[in-house]
Amino acid sequence: MNNKIKNSLKIIIPALLLLIGLATIVYPKITGEPLTPVYKYHELKEYPLWEIPIVYIFSYATRAWGPLLFAFMLGGFFSTFISKEKMMTYFSSKSKRNYFIAAGLAPVFTVCSCAMIPIFAGVMMAGAGIGPAVTFLLTAPAANIMAIIFTSEIISWKLALARIVFSFIGAIIIGMILSKTSWGKKIEEKYIGMAGKRQAKIQEMGIENKFWETMHVAGDLTRKVVPYLVLGLVFVSFIEAYMPKDIVAKWLTGVHGVILGGAIGVPTYTPTLVEVFFTKSLINLGMSASAALAFLIGAPMASIPSMLGVSRVVGWKVVLSYAILAIIVAIISGLIYLGLGVGL
Repeated sequence: MNNKIKNSLKIIIPALLLLIGLATIVYPKITGEPLTPVYKYHELKEYPLWEIPIVYIFSYATRAWGPLLFAFMLGGFFSTFISKEKMMTYFSSKSKRNYFIAAGLAPVFTVCSCAMIPIFAGVMMAGAGIGPAVTFLLTAPAANIMAIIFTSEIISWKLALARIVFSFIGAIIIGMILSKTSWGKKIEEKYIGMAGKRQAKIQEMGIENKFWETMHVAGDLTRKVVPYLVLGLVFVSFIEAYMPKDIVAKWLTGVHGVILGGAIGVPTYTPTLVEVFFTKSLINLGMSASAALAFLIGAPMASIPSMLGVSRVVGWKVVLSYAILAIIVAIISGLIYLGLGVGL
């Protein structure tokens, strides 16, 4: 194979993988059908104990392989093609404006919290500040455009509006708080230093090698994140199988319902948009609107699989900090909604 063909393939392969991943996200939005078959299981508790995580992970893989492919490749492109200077301009922790930019860009990404991990990692590797990067990480799954539309259509426009407002404000506040912590600053300095060294090396590459570098980054992120993501999915599969939804729903009213709604989102992971249907089923069983809001904010921001994956990028201190703050934001949002007496 001559060098011309080899160099062309170095550009074509990463670009094609990115486009295939994007197609799996866009196609269902246009047609209402997934691009590839999705495996749907029945009641998980009906399967043998050993089979539950296998069935759950296989079903997740058939739903999420495309968005994850897109996310890992996009993370590679972010870290390779976005300069440290650009990141320092638009995603620096020093400017309050940048938190609003991060929160404003995030809703475009209609992906679940797990698919946001490699995108977040790519942003950090490009030299972003920890504050805006975390704001970006949390806003996308909690308040992306499709999630808000689904919430409006399936539950109510009032809850959809509250979801986007409280998610937006909450993610900005969480990002700002994290940027002031010593552990947040330490991680930020580490990645900014790495970005400077890495981009000095990337600038010397030709365009074909820059494209191929995205494959190396995507592969490295996959090795770091996927094992922890799978571990989280195993845990969640048993929660979904054995959590008594009807009993839980009876407790999801009033103040204690809001607190429980914000907290149960941590072990109760659902792929993007599925959380809307899950919440609707709980509402039908008696869940209050305020508890539903707390769940719709807390679950996408602080799910166990997502936290396990993000811990490989920024460490457990940052992860536990934003997770605790996300639950607090979810509960406060639900309590405000309850106090206003808005309902569905």
